[in-house]
Amino acid sequence: MGRRPEPAGVKAAKAAVRSTRKASPEVAAGEAPEAGLRAPAWLKGKGLEIWQKRGPILRDMRLLTAVDEPAFARYCRNFGKWLDMREALDKRGYTYDATTTQGGKLRRADPAFLIADRLERQLLAVEDRFGMNPSERQRIFAARAVPGRGELPFDSDRRPEGAATAAQPIDSPIGALN
Repeated sequence: MGRRPEPAGVKAAKAAVRSTRKASPEVAAGEAPEAGLRAPAWLKGKGLEIWQKRGPILRDMRLLTAVDEPAFARYCRNFGKWLDMREALDKRGYTYDATTTQGGKLRRADPAFLIADRLERQLLAVEDRFGMNPSERQRIFAARAVPGRGELPFDSDRRPEGAATAAQPIDSPIGALN
């Protein structure tokens, strides 16, 4: 038999990984193109700026859909807060002097530093989910390129045509060598 044609999703994923020029990927089977995502009304200030800068890029790469809007909006809000905290910490420093009950001085971490650190950890976790670092983006595109993957997200009992079946157990290791 000859080679089978690749599905549109596989072609789009390969083009996104291999191509250096900006090309519009074909719509994969079962995926509707997003008309235009809108930032939620509660997103303001720096968070809204981040949405406007990164949202279209992620949308073009098919990493941001309408379902992801609330999570991405939280990411943008937290990123804006993190930027504000970093500015404040750069001005006043990361520690402060506290007076102990015995009258001595003790240097402590600024609570804003602890909050900024917590926000940064949350941002890193969300960036992985949206493919905002090279390794995760590569993993997402590679998973999209696998034929048959993700076609049946809710029904794992059904298999697409031509899907591999589980290997049958071998009764004897001698028989496997012949």
